[in-house]
Amino acid sequence: MSPVQALIFDFAHVLCSWHPPPNAHVPPQLLRSIMSSDIWHNYERGRHTQAECYAKVAERFPVSAEDMARTLQQARETLQIHEDTLAFLQQVKEESGGGLRVYGMTNTPHPEQNVMQSIRQQCPGLFDHIYISGNVGMRKPELCFYKYVLEDVGLPADATVFVDDRLENVLAAQSQGMNGVVFRDLPELRRQMRNLLEDSGSRGRHFLAANAMKMDSVTNSGETIRDNFAQLLILELMQDRSLVHLEPGERTWNYFIGSPKLTTETFPDDMDTTSIALSTLPMETDLVSSVIDEMATLINEDGVCMTYFDPTRPRIDPVVCVNILTLFAQHNREQEVSRTFDWVLDILLNRAYLAGTRYYQSPDIFLYFLTRLWRTSRGRDSHRQLTRPLTTRMRERIGAAGDAASLAARIISCKALGILNPGDLDTLQGMQCEDGSWPLGPSKVPILRWKEKKKKQRGLRILPAY
Repeated sequence: MSPVQALIFDFAHVLCSWHPPPNAHVPPQLLRSIMSSDIWHNYERGRHTQAECYAKVAERFPVSAEDMARTLQQARETLQIHEDTLAFLQQVKEESGGGLRVYGMTNTPHPEQNVMQSIRQQCPGLFDHIYISGNVGMRKPELCFYKYVLEDVGLPADATVFVDDRLENVLAAQSQGMNGVVFRDLPELRRQMRNLLEDSGSRGRHFLAANAMKMDSVTNSGETIRDNFAQLLILELMQDRSLVHLEPGERTWNYFIGSPKLTTETFPDDMDTTSIALSTLPMETDLVSSVIDEMATLINEDGVCMTYFDPTRPRIDPVVCVNILTLFAQHNREQEVSRTFDWVLDILLNRAYLAGTRYYQSPDIFLYFLTRLWRTSRGRDSHRQLTRPLTTRMRERIGAAGDAASLAARIISCKALGILNPGDLDTLQGMQCEDGSWPLGPSKVPILRWKEKKKKQRGLRILPAY
């Protein structure tokens, strides 16, 4: 893809808007029908004079030429220029340091072009040119109009971004290779423009630095959950201790930082967080060995590793098992948890992860941590056993729906396995927020429905399923 060098903007309902009053001489619904007719389209192409257009409309529709003239005059009087959008465009152009051109492209009859010019005068220097249908004899979404504009600006299609409020117009632009944005509102436009014009990786790293040690989990009701688990994942991926805050355990680790929330008053250390911590942070060998010794004793009747350092909470989860296996593999002790590995492999082979697991909703997260195990066990039997089915299952996930965290996990896994996945990367980049972050996604605990009887309200709340 070529770097974006030009923005091409529609005017009506993007940079300006007008709304005939309810008591207009031509009712709004009828006016919409008239402006969708071949008569009006030819007027926009410059094939009719204003008088000819109004006369032809009067012959076909139950309105007079005089009523058309009065109604459109009333519409002109309601014209509103979207100054905030124009100011944003001006800012983007100035920030480009001369590397970005801005054009207008509008379906406007020749007699109405003064309106476009008045908008242009409000922002001197913003528009390099405005292409008006009544002047060039073509209108959107005719392909010839887009081809004409592209040839005139002298840029490859993929170096341009076309913005319009009508999907059919954007689709036509995209069919010619242009980048397309369907305009909804200014905040969404700002976000999409940043994603198209700026490097997503740099923006993401800037967000991390600006929010160092503040990136805690949040419930959908807005309550902050400070946890070691998320912090350890950030640390492992970014290799930057300054980004995170941790509350280490003396030997084993707890999910929560500080007092537990939305669960029991006391909460045991868990093997999931501990496995990530011991496999990510530098630790004394004797300490790690002693923790692994203890983990090896906490198994269920099937020989599968449990989740907590508390046998009174006999919970199991495939992702937790994978993370435990990774720690054991790091220290060449996989054979001690071979039955856990066999179960995880069965889950992979039979796609039992597709609906999520007890603590992890996304199938992509299961495959991400399994890829982490695959990398750690390189050169061993477990690595060879995982390679083919894991590669197959990852290919199956390409293009599947998912939140930002799921897509990121999928992309990282595909890269590790040598699988090309540009489509999901494009999707993830397109989801980036204006500040460089990505939208919040589910935490490692499921979202459960609840009913608060006292307030007689329904809601959603994240509750640990421990």
